[in-house]
Amino acid sequence: MKVRHLQGGAMLAALTLLLLIGSLAALLSLDDPGIRAVNRAQIRSVEALAQARSALIGYAVSYAESHPGQGSGYLPCPDSANTGSATIGACFARDDGALGRLPYRTLGLADLRDGWGDCLWYAVGGSVKNNPKPQVLNWDSPDPFTLVDIHGNTLTGADAAAAILFAPGRPLDGQSRPSGTGSRCPGSPDAGNDLPHFLDGNYAAHLTSAPVFIQGLPSHPGNNDVLAWITIDDIFAAMRKRSDFATQIDAVIDRAAQALALRLDNVGFLDAHVTLEAGNRASGPLPDAAALGIPSPYADPHDNWRDQFRFVACKDGSTCLIADLADSAATPAQAVQTTCRALLLFGGERIRTGPLQQSRTTAAERADPMQYLEPPNVDSLLSATGGFAGYRHFSIPDPLQPSTADVIRCLP
Repeated sequence: MKVRHLQGGAMLAALTLLLLIGSLAALLSLDDPGIRAVNRAQIRSVEALAQARSALIGYAVSYAESHPGQGSGYLPCPDSANTGSATIGACFARDDGALGRLPYRTLGLADLRDGWGDCLWYAVGGSVKNNPKPQVLNWDSPDPFTLVDIHGNTLTGADAAAAILFAPGRPLDGQSRPSGTGSRCPGSPDAGNDLPHFLDGNYAAHLTSAPVFIQGLPSHPGNNDVLAWITIDDIFAAMRKRSDFATQIDAVIDRAAQALALRLDNVGFLDAHVTLEAGNRASGPLPDAAALGIPSPYADPHDNWRDQFRFVACKDGSTCLIADLADSAATPAQAVQTTCRALLLFGGERIRTGPLQQSRTTAAERADPMQYLEPPNVDSLLSATGGFAGYRHFSIPDPLQPSTADVIRCLP
């Protein structure tokens, strides 16, 4: 079971690593020196994978600080030239994945090795890679990679991932692994040529579809790769623990509300962006940064999050909308009824369980306000009647739980 409603794959991936270490450690007591040596090597592999995984999540969570004017959550391209650094320039086309060595220098790490002395490898999905960036990156971005065991069964607790780490293990029959040629990691300066000699799944460096990655076994004759993985939930579970994450989201909402308010009176604006019109109400998805005149450095974060928004406005410019608004979910207080000429609605994280469970996987689901907003907001939006209720500010009452409450900004 994948515990997405707690900390996503983070808890399970960490647990998987700990269980693997524990099971291997138990085998160290066996009398066979060869078995003990193999299992010591596997433990070193798992420890290296855990360190690399932690560094990648840290890179994603702090991306906006190291890349001013850009959003957070991005992961680096792999090292394709055996330099220890991420690929210079783009790693293939937008939305395509890439596979190469772990860019340990980019991550501020030593050249992490598995138990047999080979450097780690790394695949990143187009939904999270930083060059070229996806059109949208937020907590609903897809996990494009599938993970299976050597029998083709989906791994317990891991149906999909956004990035994969590999410890290559011992060379198999037919694999030839040259020592480094002026590089710290074994192998040539061409990751694509080296791939079949280090990894066992017949993978390509350019991942153009939805590839399947295989968790091998230490003694398996056809695949002994050991995998660790990162999901979108892992990245945003870590983001949620940042003390300033709620403030970051609230700033995106602020800028969007201010820009929308300035354009509501523009001739033709509503006609260009409305998807539902009834009586005196007009509503639709939030326009992109270009349409709202939001400049750099705020355009990238706006476009990453704009699919979480809907707006509703009074066509005649009157204050025809009523909203009961409290301050935030983290500081419950009496709601105050407010009249507004327009409302900007932010859905928050999807509801994972229960009768109001939401899904934002398909294009149809992402176009459906019901997958973002809660009652009474979705009912009032779709029926073009009734009032709205929510919070003025985004907050995270519990960092271990998704923050699903609707945020509403009143545009007077």
